[in-house]
Amino acid sequence: MVKETPSFRWVRDLLAFSIIFFCSQIPIAEGAMTRKQLINSMDMMRSACAPKFKVSTEMLDNLRNGIFAEDRELKCYTMCIAQMAGTMSKKGEINIQKTLAQLDAMLPPDMKEKAKEAVHACREAQGQYKDPCDKTFYSTKCLAEYDREVFLFP
Repeated sequence: MVKETPSFRWVRDLLAFSIIFFCSQIPIAEGAMTRKQLINSMDMMRSACAPKFKVSTEMLDNLRNGIFAEDRELKCYTMCIAQMAGTMSKKGEINIQKTLAQLDAMLPPDMKEKAKEAVHACREAQGQYKDPCDKTFYSTKCLAEYDREVFLFP
């Protein structure tokens, strides 16, 4: 599990600022990013979280493709991403409202409704687990299984 130290918060905040700044410099239709812009943003998040865990590039690429290895480090990587995205509370609960707000702000219009459906369908997945890494991992897995077309993950 990632302990949020002052240096982690600084890196997370800097990365979030960089993503927001980068995205604000790109003309975006209807307040959303293109799929390519989303992938670029996710790559920056991956670069910030991946070095903190013993996960291979293959595992991360598989995760991005909806293939979930039962690996503790990978599970905690998903939590790091959720924390960086601001979609997880300090108690390790996935914040559905923040998640939905981010979907509205970032996803291309053709992906928004399907992605929101997936979030609503998977909102209870986290309740089956106590560990924040498990909560995030299995919620993410539920989203991937619900609709591979709209599943994107760093």
